Amino acid sequence: MAQDKPSPENVIRASKAAPRGKPSAVTDEEKGDKPNKKPTAQPHVPEDVRKRFVQVGAKYFFPDGARAFTDRGHRLTTPSENTEVIKSLVSIAHARGWNEITVTGTERFRRDAWHEARLLGLEVRGYKPTDVEDQRLIRELARREERESSARGRAPDRGVIEGARKTRNKEASVAQESEKQNRGTLITGRLLEYGRDTYKHEPSEALSYFVKLKTARGERTVWGVDLERALKESLSKPGIGEEVGLRAVQEEPVTVKARRQDGQGLQDVATHRNRWIIEKRGFFETRAQAASVLRDPQVDPKEAVRRHPELASTYLHLKGAEEVASKRIRDPEDQRKFVALVRTALADSVERGEPLQPVRLKERAEPTTSAAPRPPAREPDQTR
Repeated sequence: MAQDKPSPENVIRASKAAPRGKPSAVTDEEKGDKPNKKPTAQPHVPEDVRKRFVQVGAKYFFPDGARAFTDRGHRLTTPSENTEVIKSLVSIAHARGWNEITVTGTERFRRDAWHEARLLGLEVRGYKPTDVEDQRLIRELARREERESSARGRAPDRGVIEGARKTRNKEASVAQESEKQNRGTLITGRLLEYGRDTYKHEPSEALSYFVKLKTARGERTVWGVDLERALKESLSKPGIGEEVGLRAVQEEPVTVKARRQDGQGLQDVATHRNRWIIEKRGFFETRAQAASVLRDPQVDPKEAVRRHPELASTYLHLKGAEEVASKRIRDPEDQRKFVALVRTALADSVERGEPLQPVRLKERAEPTTSAAPRPPAREPDQTR
């Protein structure tokens, strides 16, 4: 019978020796020696941490008996990724005057420990944050500074606030550039979640709409007000857990309210809003096949429509383009170029998954039959 692998040990330790004046004793357990006759000084543990856990020697347990962490003096260890445990370990490190810590263990543990330690002003080794994580930290520090300043009745630290504002502006700029690069690109993945929320789940941001996917590169959340409409009008009606494709097909100019650069009030800002489509993955595969048929001028329209009935209206539009070319363009070669351009544009639209344009038929007079009642005869016009 195979034995279960032990949980990885997550560790926070002081990168450098603790400063003088701070309790920094090393336990006998860490040394591996036999107990000394004289007890070592008790390392400092904040009172709120002591109340949260049950202490038995160097070990701390949850009230239900599960091990939370072990205090080894200059090293704090835990098998857990629990948020409260991580906050407690960082709190202990801060209380002991560890200005710089080293974290080892799982990625999640190191990431969360880095975040909590940086909030308390500690330097951290062992984890390199992403740009998004750095930006999140700066925003959180700025909000904390504003709250504390408001509570104390003083002006907030402009350096912190300005740093957060620059970070938000940079983040917005990067997001817009990313949107431009990804516009038209099909994003595929398993649909995990969708709904309304404040932009990027930040309480201070405006209400928006999000779609969360599990892609080949990990989880990805796409934001856009138009996503709500795209889901409601979806032809294939995708549901949670299904493979879907998501694509921004065009942008529309809009005016929105945004915070002023000086932070005082809101102002109107001209920007753009993406128009999205979201369908089941198979829908886009079918559309790609139909577009391939449409691009081939050698395929007979009747055969193409037999294979892909959804192309009926598209071929009628193409037929209309051929008639326009024959009437308005004299050169046969220019006629062929014009029709080819129209064919390509229609095929691209079909492949992107955009709604197929309906055909507007000319109104025709209803034929009169013996069964249908005839309209009343008009009075003859009088000669003037």
